Amino acid sequence: MNIEVMIYVYGAVCVSMIMFNFVYNMMLKWSVPRMKRRREKFERMVMLQLSEIRRSGEIDPRHAAVLRRKLCHVNDLMAFHMVINEGDAGKSELAETYLRQIRPAILYLALVYRDKANDKAGYFTYFLSNYTAGRQMPVDSLQDILLEYVRKENLYCRFNALKVLYHMANPEYVVRAIKIADDGNVFMHNKLITEGLLSYSGDHGQLISQLWSEFSGFSNHMKLAILNYIRFCSGDYKEEMYAIMTDRAENIELRLSAIRYLGKYYYGPARDDLIGFVLDGDMSRWEYATVAASSLASYPGQEVVDALKEALHSGNWYVRYSASQSLEHHNVDYSDILDITAGNDRYAREMMMYRLESRKLQSAEV
Repeated sequence: MNIEVMIYVYGAVCVSMIMFNFVYNMMLKWSVPRMKRRREKFERMVMLQLSEIRRSGEIDPRHAAVLRRKLCHVNDLMAFHMVINEGDAGKSELAETYLRQIRPAILYLALVYRDKANDKAGYFTYFLSNYTAGRQMPVDSLQDILLEYVRKENLYCRFNALKVLYHMANPEYVVRAIKIADDGNVFMHNKLITEGLLSYSGDHGQLISQLWSEFSGFSNHMKLAILNYIRFCSGDYKEEMYAIMTDRAENIELRLSAIRYLGKYYYGPARDDLIGFVLDGDMSRWEYATVAASSLASYPGQEVVDALKEALHSGNWYVRYSASQSLEHHNVDYSDILDITAGNDRYAREMMMYRLESRKLQSAEV
Protein backbone atom coordinates (compact mmCIF):
# COMPACT_ATOMS: atom_id res chain seq x y z
CA MET A 1 0.00 0.00 0.00
CA ASN A 2 1.26 3.46 -0.91
CA ILE A 3 2.58 5.35 2.12
CA GLU A 4 0.45 8.37 1.23
CA VAL A 5 -2.72 6.26 1.25
CA MET A 6 -1.79 4.85 4.67
CA ILE A 7 -1.41 8.38 6.03
CA TYR A 8 -4.87 9.34 4.71
CA VAL A 9 -6.42 6.20 6.22
CA TYR A 10 -4.73 6.90 9.55
CA GLY A 11 -5.99 10.50 9.47
CA ALA A 12 -9.53 9.35 8.70
CA VAL A 13 -9.45 6.94 11.65
CA CYS A 14 -8.23 9.72 13.96
CA VAL A 15 -10.96 12.09 12.79
CA SER A 16 -13.58 9.35 13.26
CA MET A 17 -12.41 8.75 16.84
CA ILE A 18 -12.51 12.48 17.61
CA MET A 19 -16.04 12.75 16.18
CA PHE A 20 -17.20 9.71 18.15
CA ASN A 21 -15.82 11.12 21.41
CA PHE A 22 -17.41 14.50 20.70
CA VAL A 23 -20.85 13.00 19.98
CA TYR A 24 -20.62 10.66 22.96
CA ASN A 25 -19.70 13.50 25.35
CA MET A 26 -22.54 15.63 24.02
CA MET A 27 -25.00 12.77 24.54
CA LEU A 28 -23.76 12.37 28.12
CA LYS A 29 -24.21 16.09 28.78
CA TRP A 30 -27.75 15.96 27.41
CA SER A 31 -28.65 12.79 29.30
CA VAL A 32 -27.70 14.10 32.74
CA PRO A 33 -30.24 16.96 32.88
CA ARG A 34 -32.91 14.72 31.32
CA MET A 35 -32.37 12.09 33.99
CA LYS A 36 -32.44 14.79 36.66
CA ARG A 37 -35.80 16.06 35.38
CA ARG A 38 -37.18 12.50 35.32
CA ARG A 39 -36.00 11.91 38.86
CA GLU A 40 -37.52 15.15 40.14
CA LYS A 41 -40.81 14.29 38.46
CA PHE A 42 -40.96 10.84 40.08
CA GLU A 43 -39.90 12.30 43.41
CA ARG A 44 -42.85 14.68 43.32
CA MET A 45 -45.17 11.81 42.38
CA VAL A 46 -43.94 9.58 45.19
CA MET A 47 -44.07 12.32 47.82
CA LEU A 48 -47.64 13.11 46.75
CA GLN A 49 -48.60 9.45 47.23
CA LEU A 50 -46.91 9.35 50.63
CA SER A 51 -49.09 12.29 51.64
CA GLU A 52 -52.14 10.45 50.30
CA ILE A 53 -51.25 7.37 52.37
CA ARG A 54 -50.81 9.55 55.43
CA ARG A 55 -54.28 11.01 54.80
CA SER A 56 -56.33 8.01 53.68
CA GLY A 57 -54.09 4.97 54.15
CA GLU A 58 -53.91 4.14 50.43
CA ILE A 59 -52.31 5.44 47.25
CA ASP A 60 -54.37 6.98 44.47
CA PRO A 61 -55.48 4.07 42.17
CA ARG A 62 -54.46 6.15 39.16
CA HIS A 63 -50.86 6.22 40.39
CA ALA A 64 -50.42 2.49 39.82
CA ALA A 65 -51.65 2.94 36.24
CA VAL A 66 -49.13 5.74 35.70
CA LEU A 67 -46.31 3.53 36.99
CA ARG A 68 -47.32 0.67 34.71
CA ARG A 69 -47.26 2.99 31.72
CA LYS A 70 -44.12 4.98 32.44
CA LEU A 71 -41.85 2.38 34.02
CA CYS A 72 -42.02 0.23 30.89
CA HIS A 73 -39.25 2.56 29.66
CA VAL A 74 -35.92 1.69 31.25
CA ASN A 75 -34.81 5.33 31.66
CA ASP A 76 -37.93 6.10 33.67
CA LEU A 77 -37.37 2.93 35.68
CA MET A 78 -33.83 4.10 36.47
CA ALA A 79 -35.14 7.47 37.65
CA PHE A 80 -37.83 5.82 39.80
CA HIS A 81 -35.21 3.46 41.21
CA MET A 82 -33.07 6.42 42.29
CA VAL A 83 -36.05 7.98 44.08
CA ILE A 84 -37.08 4.91 46.11
CA ASN A 85 -33.50 3.85 46.79
CA GLU A 86 -32.24 7.14 48.21
CA GLY A 87 -33.36 9.65 50.79
CA ASP A 88 -36.52 9.51 52.88
CA ALA A 89 -38.63 8.26 49.97
CA GLY A 90 -37.53 4.69 50.47
CA LYS A 91 -36.69 4.33 54.15
CA SER A 92 -39.65 5.33 56.32
CA GLU A 93 -42.55 3.18 57.52
CA LEU A 94 -44.77 5.23 55.23
CA ALA A 95 -42.53 4.34 52.31
CA GLU A 96 -42.83 0.64 53.18
CA THR A 97 -46.59 0.97 52.89
CA TYR A 98 -46.16 2.68 49.52
CA LEU A 99 -43.84 -0.04 48.20
CA ARG A 100 -46.23 -2.72 49.38
CA GLN A 101 -49.18 -1.08 47.63
CA ILE A 102 -47.42 -0.78 44.26
CA ARG A 103 -46.74 -4.54 44.09
CA PRO A 104 -49.38 -5.10 41.38
CA ALA A 105 -47.57 -2.58 39.16
CA ILE A 106 -44.25 -4.31 39.82
CA LEU A 107 -45.78 -7.67 38.89
CA TYR A 108 -47.03 -6.16 35.63
CA LEU A 109 -43.58 -4.73 34.88
CA ALA A 110 -42.02 -8.14 35.50
CA LEU A 111 -44.12 -9.51 32.65
CA VAL A 112 -43.19 -6.59 30.41
CA TYR A 113 -39.42 -6.73 30.98
CA ARG A 114 -39.39 -10.52 30.68
CA ASP A 115 -39.79 -10.10 26.92
CA LYS A 116 -37.35 -7.20 26.53
CA ALA A 117 -33.68 -7.38 25.54
CA ASN A 118 -31.32 -8.96 28.07
CA ASP A 119 -29.72 -5.65 29.10
CA LYS A 120 -33.10 -4.13 29.97
CA ALA A 121 -34.35 -7.33 31.60
CA GLY A 122 -31.12 -7.45 33.57
CA TYR A 123 -31.61 -3.92 34.86
CA PHE A 124 -35.18 -4.72 35.88
CA THR A 125 -34.00 -7.71 37.95
CA TYR A 126 -31.38 -5.43 39.52
CA PHE A 127 -34.13 -2.93 40.39
CA LEU A 128 -36.26 -5.78 41.74
CA SER A 129 -33.39 -7.10 43.90
CA ASN A 130 -33.20 -3.69 45.58
CA TYR A 131 -36.99 -3.38 45.79
CA THR A 132 -37.29 -6.73 47.60
CA ALA A 133 -34.19 -6.35 49.83
CA GLY A 134 -35.17 -6.96 53.44
CA ARG A 135 -38.74 -7.86 52.44
CA GLN A 136 -39.92 -11.46 52.36
CA MET A 137 -42.49 -11.49 49.55
CA PRO A 138 -43.67 -15.04 48.84
CA VAL A 139 -45.79 -14.02 45.80
CA ASP A 140 -45.99 -17.19 43.71
CA SER A 141 -46.96 -15.42 40.49
CA LEU A 142 -43.91 -13.15 40.66
CA GLN A 143 -41.63 -16.03 41.61
CA ASP A 144 -42.83 -18.04 38.61
CA ILE A 145 -41.93 -15.11 36.37
CA LEU A 146 -38.52 -14.82 38.01
CA LEU A 147 -37.79 -18.44 37.09
CA GLU A 148 -38.14 -17.35 33.47
CA TYR A 149 -35.55 -14.61 34.05
CA VAL A 150 -33.22 -17.28 35.47
CA ARG A 151 -33.65 -19.22 32.21
CA LYS A 152 -32.30 -16.29 30.18
CA GLU A 153 -28.80 -16.90 28.85
CA ASN A 154 -27.47 -13.78 30.51
CA LEU A 155 -25.38 -13.77 33.68
CA TYR A 156 -26.71 -10.40 34.88
CA CYS A 157 -30.35 -11.55 34.57
CA ARG A 158 -29.68 -14.84 36.28
CA PHE A 159 -27.67 -13.41 39.14
CA ASN A 160 -30.18 -10.67 40.00
CA ALA A 161 -33.23 -12.92 39.57
CA LEU A 162 -31.65 -15.40 41.99
CA LYS A 163 -30.93 -12.53 44.35
CA VAL A 164 -34.62 -11.57 44.35
CA LEU A 165 -35.64 -15.16 45.07
CA TYR A 166 -33.19 -15.28 48.00
CA HIS A 167 -34.92 -12.20 49.41
CA MET A 168 -38.37 -13.75 48.94
CA ALA A 169 -37.26 -16.69 51.09
CA ASN A 170 -39.27 -19.49 49.51
CA PRO A 171 -36.97 -22.55 49.64
CA GLU A 172 -38.91 -24.47 46.98
CA TYR A 173 -38.49 -21.70 44.40
CA VAL A 174 -34.84 -21.17 45.29
CA VAL A 175 -34.08 -24.85 44.68
CA ARG A 176 -35.97 -24.74 41.37
CA ALA A 177 -34.03 -21.64 40.33
CA ILE A 178 -30.69 -23.22 41.28
CA LYS A 179 -31.55 -26.27 39.17
CA ILE A 180 -32.38 -24.02 36.20
CA ALA A 181 -29.15 -22.03 36.64
CA ASP A 182 -27.27 -25.33 36.61
CA ASP A 183 -28.02 -25.91 32.91
CA GLY A 184 -24.43 -25.11 31.90
CA ASN A 185 -25.44 -22.45 29.35
CA VAL A 186 -24.11 -19.53 31.38
CA PHE A 187 -21.05 -19.86 33.62
CA MET A 188 -21.64 -18.58 37.14
CA HIS A 189 -18.75 -19.00 39.55
CA ASN A 190 -19.55 -21.26 42.48
CA LYS A 191 -18.57 -18.45 44.87
CA LEU A 192 -21.39 -16.29 43.47
CA ILE A 193 -23.84 -19.11 44.14
CA THR A 194 -22.51 -19.68 47.66
CA GLU A 195 -22.60 -15.98 48.56
CA GLY A 196 -26.10 -15.71 47.14
CA LEU A 197 -27.35 -18.65 49.19
CA LEU A 198 -25.78 -17.12 52.30
CA SER A 199 -27.89 -13.99 51.70
CA TYR A 200 -31.09 -16.08 51.88
CA SER A 201 -33.44 -14.29 54.26
CA GLY A 202 -35.44 -17.32 55.41
CA ASP A 203 -34.64 -20.42 57.44
CA HIS A 204 -31.29 -21.78 56.23
CA GLY A 205 -32.05 -25.19 57.71
CA GLN A 206 -35.13 -25.62 55.50
CA LEU A 207 -33.28 -24.47 52.40
CA ILE A 208 -30.34 -26.79 53.06
CA SER A 209 -32.71 -29.71 53.61
CA GLN A 210 -34.38 -29.15 50.24
CA LEU A 211 -31.07 -28.62 48.46
CA TRP A 212 -29.71 -31.85 49.95
CA SER A 213 -32.78 -33.81 48.84
CA GLU A 214 -31.98 -32.77 45.25
CA PHE A 215 -28.20 -32.90 45.66
CA SER A 216 -27.51 -35.87 43.38
CA GLY A 217 -29.17 -34.09 40.44
CA PHE A 218 -26.79 -31.13 40.42
CA SER A 219 -23.55 -30.80 38.46
CA ASN A 220 -20.24 -31.00 40.35
CA HIS A 221 -19.84 -27.25 39.89
CA MET A 222 -23.15 -26.56 41.64
CA LYS A 223 -22.56 -29.29 44.23
CA LEU A 224 -19.37 -27.53 45.30
CA ALA A 225 -21.24 -24.25 45.81
CA ILE A 226 -23.89 -26.04 47.88
CA LEU A 227 -21.34 -27.88 50.03
CA ASN A 228 -19.53 -24.62 50.77
CA TYR A 229 -22.86 -23.00 51.68
CA ILE A 230 -23.69 -25.87 54.05
CA ARG A 231 -20.25 -25.54 55.68
CA PHE A 232 -20.96 -21.90 56.58
CA CYS A 233 -24.49 -22.51 57.87
CA SER A 234 -24.97 -25.94 59.41
CA GLY A 235 -23.08 -28.53 61.41
CA ASP A 236 -25.80 -31.17 60.96
CA TYR A 237 -24.31 -32.92 57.93
CA LYS A 238 -21.17 -34.54 59.35
CA GLU A 239 -22.12 -38.08 58.36
CA GLU A 240 -23.03 -37.04 54.83
CA MET A 241 -19.79 -35.08 54.44
CA TYR A 242 -17.81 -38.01 55.78
CA ALA A 243 -19.34 -40.22 53.09
CA ILE A 244 -18.27 -37.75 50.38
CA MET A 245 -14.77 -37.41 51.85
CA THR A 246 -14.14 -41.16 51.88
CA ASP A 247 -15.64 -41.86 48.44
CA ARG A 248 -12.62 -42.36 46.18
CA ALA A 249 -14.82 -42.10 43.08
CA GLU A 250 -16.09 -38.65 44.07
CA ASN A 251 -14.87 -35.41 42.48
CA ILE A 252 -11.69 -34.07 44.13
CA GLU A 253 -13.11 -30.58 44.79
CA LEU A 254 -16.15 -32.06 46.53
CA ARG A 255 -13.94 -34.30 48.68
CA LEU A 256 -11.76 -31.33 49.63
CA SER A 257 -14.87 -29.31 50.54
CA ALA A 258 -16.03 -32.19 52.73
CA ILE A 259 -12.63 -32.27 54.45
CA ARG A 260 -12.92 -28.54 55.17
CA TYR A 261 -16.38 -29.11 56.61
CA LEU A 262 -15.08 -31.82 58.95
CA GLY A 263 -12.30 -29.46 59.97
CA LYS A 264 -14.86 -26.87 61.04
CA TYR A 265 -17.20 -29.36 62.74
CA TYR A 266 -15.47 -32.05 64.80
CA TYR A 267 -16.48 -35.59 63.82
CA GLY A 268 -14.66 -38.38 65.67
CA PRO A 269 -14.85 -41.08 62.94
CA ALA A 270 -13.10 -38.74 60.48
CA ARG A 271 -9.96 -38.38 62.63
CA ASP A 272 -8.09 -41.43 61.39
CA ASP A 273 -8.96 -40.70 57.76
CA LEU A 274 -7.65 -37.15 58.07
CA ILE A 275 -4.43 -38.47 59.57
CA GLY A 276 -4.21 -40.89 56.66
CA PHE A 277 -4.45 -38.04 54.16
CA VAL A 278 -1.71 -36.13 55.97
CA LEU A 279 0.67 -39.08 56.11
CA ASP A 280 0.10 -40.07 52.47
CA GLY A 281 3.49 -39.66 50.83
CA ASP A 282 2.09 -39.51 47.27
CA MET A 283 2.79 -35.94 46.12
CA SER A 284 0.12 -36.23 43.41
CA ARG A 285 -2.42 -36.05 46.26
CA TRP A 286 -0.88 -33.05 48.01
CA GLU A 287 -4.21 -31.17 47.99
CA TYR A 288 -5.76 -33.77 50.29
CA ALA A 289 -2.76 -33.62 52.64
CA THR A 290 -2.83 -29.81 52.72
CA VAL A 291 -6.54 -29.46 53.52
CA ALA A 292 -6.51 -32.39 55.94
CA ALA A 293 -3.55 -30.88 57.80
CA SER A 294 -5.54 -27.67 58.25
CA SER A 295 -8.60 -29.61 59.40
CA LEU A 296 -6.64 -31.49 62.06
CA ALA A 297 -6.31 -28.23 63.99
CA SER A 298 -9.73 -29.12 65.46
CA TYR A 299 -8.80 -32.68 66.46
CA PRO A 300 -7.00 -33.27 69.78
CA GLY A 301 -4.57 -36.05 70.60
CA GLN A 302 -0.88 -36.90 70.49
CA GLU A 303 -1.39 -39.04 67.39
CA VAL A 304 -2.66 -35.95 65.57
CA VAL A 305 0.32 -33.89 66.72
CA ASP A 306 2.73 -36.64 65.62
CA ALA A 307 1.11 -36.78 62.18
CA LEU A 308 1.36 -33.00 61.79
CA LYS A 309 5.01 -33.08 62.86
CA GLU A 310 5.66 -35.75 60.24
CA ALA A 311 3.91 -33.55 57.63
CA LEU A 312 6.50 -30.84 58.29
CA HIS A 313 8.95 -33.06 56.37
CA SER A 314 6.76 -33.06 53.27
CA GLY A 315 8.32 -31.98 50.01
CA ASN A 316 5.34 -29.69 49.36
CA TRP A 317 5.44 -26.18 50.85
CA TYR A 318 1.65 -25.96 51.25
CA VAL A 319 1.52 -29.19 53.23
CA ARG A 320 4.30 -27.97 55.53
CA TYR A 321 2.63 -24.60 56.01
CA SER A 322 -0.79 -26.10 56.85
CA ALA A 323 0.82 -28.55 59.26
CA SER A 324 2.70 -25.75 61.03
CA GLN A 325 -0.51 -23.73 61.37
CA SER A 326 -2.35 -26.67 62.91
CA LEU A 327 0.51 -27.40 65.28
CA GLU A 328 0.29 -23.80 66.41
CA HIS A 329 -3.43 -24.33 67.14
CA HIS A 330 -2.41 -27.31 69.27
CA ASN A 331 -0.22 -24.89 71.30
CA VAL A 332 3.04 -26.72 70.70
CA ASP A 333 6.18 -25.05 72.03
CA TYR A 334 9.91 -25.47 71.46
CA SER A 335 10.17 -28.51 73.73
CA ASP A 336 7.40 -30.30 71.82
CA ILE A 337 9.27 -29.96 68.52
CA LEU A 338 12.84 -30.35 69.72
CA ASP A 339 13.33 -33.26 67.33
CA ILE A 340 12.44 -30.94 64.44
CA THR A 341 14.31 -27.80 65.50
CA ALA A 342 17.43 -29.85 66.19
CA GLY A 343 17.04 -32.13 63.16
CA ASN A 344 18.61 -32.05 59.72
CA ASP A 345 15.49 -31.08 57.77
CA ARG A 346 16.11 -27.38 57.19
CA TYR A 347 12.74 -26.75 55.53
CA ALA A 348 10.76 -28.31 58.37
CA ARG A 349 12.82 -26.44 60.97
CA GLU A 350 12.48 -23.06 59.23
CA MET A 351 8.72 -23.46 58.73
CA MET A 352 8.07 -24.34 62.38
CA MET A 353 10.41 -21.68 63.72
CA TYR A 354 8.69 -19.11 61.50
CA ARG A 355 5.26 -20.04 62.87
CA LEU A 356 6.42 -20.02 66.50
CA GLU A 357 8.15 -16.67 66.14
CA SER A 358 5.05 -15.23 64.43
CA ARG A 359 2.94 -16.38 67.35
CA LYS A 360 5.32 -14.76 69.85
CA LEU A 361 5.21 -11.47 67.94
CA GLN A 362 1.41 -11.50 67.82
CA SER A 363 1.25 -12.20 71.55
CA ALA A 364 3.66 -9.33 72.24
CA GLU A 365 1.53 -6.91 70.19
CA VAL A 366 -1.57 -7.84 72.18
